[in-house]
Amino acid sequence: MKKHKWEQAWEDKKFNIETLVPSVLVSKYEKDLKPDDWVLDIGCGNGRNSIYLVKRSCNVDCFDVIDLGWENQLPKDLQEKIHFTKSNLVKYVYTHSKYKVVIVARVIQYLTPEELTFLFEKIKYCIKPDGFLLLSYNTQGGIFNREEIDVQKHSYSIGYVRSLLKDIFKEVAITEGSKKSQHVNYSDDILTFDIYASRPYPLN
Repeated sequence: MKKHKWEQAWEDKKFNIETLVPSVLVSKYEKDLKPDDWVLDIGCGNGRNSIYLVKRSCNVDCFDVIDLGWENQLPKDLQEKIHFTKSNLVKYVYTHSKYKVVIVARVIQYLTPEELTFLFEKIKYCIKPDGFLLLSYNTQGGIFNREEIDVQKHSYSIGYVRSLLKDIFKEVAITEGSKKSQHVNYSDDILTFDIYASRPYPLN
């Protein structure tokens, strides 16, 4: 089976993800999570957000197209509360109204417009009525901007992303993030946005 381009780039050591520092949004809104709340971490990478929240007594489902093996290195008690699946966003099996929070950290700039619409539909499907979304993204790619890593990249304006989210959530709060990550070695100065969205509309 042909490997995903990201997986091949990882094996060829064209990029690395070393930090375990959680996303700014996760640190900010973890106070709104209770023990045993369910979290979905989409495009979890090296598990930095998943590990952070499972250590705070949440249950975590997470998936990515690359399996970096980090989940097998956790203590047994944490492994029991975290469930990793190697999958892309289309093939992943979403559970209706399961999650208190859905995390999408630095992912959507690698999705086509069709995949982005699909993802937001699935978020609406799987988030609880009192749940919320934590979404951060770079406007022009990120660590995969380097020419030697041949993955698709898309640039989405904040207005476009806001319009999609407004169809799903009654409240959408957007903060402009830093132009240089403190923890991930991006190749350029890239504008980022941090988004908190809550009060999802009921499914039709």
